[in-house]
Formats: sequence, structure tokens, C-alpha cells
Amino acid sequence: MKDIYKGLLLTAIISVISIMLNASFLNFIETMTIGILLGIIVANVFRIPESFDKGISFALKKILKWGIVLLGVKLNFSLLLELGPKILLLVVSLITIAITASYFVGRAHKLNPCLSVLLGVGSSICGASAIVAIAPVIGAEDEDVAISVTVISLLGAIGVIVYSFLAQKLPLTDLQYGIWSGSSLQGVAHAIAAAGARGTDNISLEIGTLVKMSRVALLAPVALVLRSLFSKSQERKTKFPAYVIYFILVGILFSVNDYFNFFPTACRLGDMTVDITVLLKKVSNIFILMSMVAMGLKVNFKSFESRASKALVICSFVFVLISLTSLAGIRLSGC
Repeated sequence: MKDIYKGLLLTAIISVISIMLNASFLNFIETMTIGILLGIIVANVFRIPESFDKGISFALKKILKWGIVLLGVKLNFSLLLELGPKILLLVVSLITIAITASYFVGRAHKLNPCLSVLLGVGSSICGASAIVAIAPVIGAEDEDVAISVTVISLLGAIGVIVYSFLAQKLPLTDLQYGIWSGSSLQGVAHAIAAAGARGTDNISLEIGTLVKMSRVALLAPVALVLRSLFSKSQERKTKFPAYVIYFILVGILFSVNDYFNFFPTACRLGDMTVDITVLLKKVSNIFILMSMVAMGLKVNFKSFESRASKALVICSFVFVLISLTSLAGIRLSGC
């Protein structure tokens, strides 16, 4: 334990700084993106002693897995049943189109397959959270994750601004606008922020959140499919990662509990009421943030910079494709 505390402490300090910066004047940038960028700056400006390496690697490998398992708390498979077949088909189609397009366009531009798929996954499921969950499943490199998280977060922020502007301009009903926002924007926060552009009491916010969370619920089956595909393409058989199985089980557990209420998710501590679900979500966010900082600390800036620009172009194309396809699907389905 003594040989990991230095690296862990460094990732924790940078994580806290990232949270503070996001809360103060960088709230338009995701905390994970800030953490990655700070990690890259620290690693490339200062020479980090070798004694920090084990702690940084521990945060990147072990703490990331814990964060992914707890990420399952956010899943709610019962939401899929609440959506009509038209919307569910639209969501599944968009995820398939995004990942496929990202893979082949990336391949045409000589981007490695893992990075290309991560860009598609982040664009179509739930942004940075999906990227960090899928990356180990397909054997992606740390730099692939850092690049894709940064690019997805940037485009998500731009998307919120554009969608909020178009909210009052496009001839869409509140229901249609909510479906559009929920089915095409990258992260959960991005989709909800855009869906609420017509007012927090508007049905667009409710339906946008519902559609977005249905995409999150599809993270588990997408992970299973991609693991199978990448195992075949690499001509080797690998066991499905245990932490992803735990992630799925946690999602099923909390989904079933939401319906049957087998166990309480809130408890009293003195005069306070603690929501266990909310607490676990926050712990998951902190763990994943620490692992993203650790990832940044292992990035070589020159390599990152050259690949990030190409990834940004490809991901922008995928974002526009998803957005337009979603609009067309909403129109054709008569939602």
C-alpha cells in the first residue's frame, strides 16, 4: 500500500482541482475532460518521479473498474419497456449507425479501430461514461480513451448550445424535440440540458430524459456485442471482463428494485436522509474521474495532439449524421 499512496494522492488532488474548476468558471466543460487535460499538462510539463507510477496505474486499472461497476446504478432497464417500439427501434438504429459509421470513416482516415469505435460509442450511448466502460472490453489503449472522452465532451458542449438555439426555431412539437435531444446528444447531462431548453416543466424534458436513459440501458448489450466482434477480429478468445458482468448485475438489481422495492434506497443518519443510489452514483463519478486523471498522466502530448484533431473531424461527422438521422426518423415514424 505504501508504494501506491503517492500516485493515488496525486490523482486525488488533481481530481479535486478539476471539480473546483468545473464548479467555478469551467462549468461548460465536463469535469472528466478537465481532469484529463490537467493530467496531460502535469505529465508533460513536470517530470513525475517513478515512485508515483504504481499509484497512478492503480487508479487507472483498479479504481476504474470499481467506478464502472457502480456505474450500473445509473442503469434502468425498465425504462426500455416504457418506450414505444418506434422509439426503441430509433434508439437501436442510431447506436448501430453511429458505431458502424465511426468505425468505417475512422478506418478510411487510418484511425485505429478501437479509437474509432469509442468515438461511435461515446456519440451514441452516454458520452464519456460509455467510453470508459467499453474501452477495456475492446482492449483500447489509454490514449484512445483520453482522446475520445475529450472530443466527445467538447462536441457535447457545442451540441447543447446549438440545440438550445434551435429549440425555438425548428417546427417540432415538444414531444418531437424531446425525442430528438434524447436520442442524438452525447452525454446524459448534454441531452437533459438541451431537452430542457423549452422549459423545465415542458414534456420535452421528461421525454428527452427517458429516451436518453434508454440509450444508457443499452450499454450492457452493446458491450457484449463489441466484445464478441473484437475477439473474432483479433483471432483470440478472451473471457468477458468480470467487472462488466458486475456492472450489468448492479443495473439489473437496481432496475428490479425500482419496480418491486425489495430494499430501501434511503436511510436516516441523524437529521439527514441519505439516498444510497445518489451516493453510489457520486462515488462512481469520483472513481471514474480519478482514473481519467491517471489516464491523462500517462499521455504523451505530441501523440495525443496529432490523433485528437483527426478524431474531432470524424466525431463531428458522426454527430451530424446522428442528429439528421434522428430528425428524419422522428418525421417518418410520425412521433
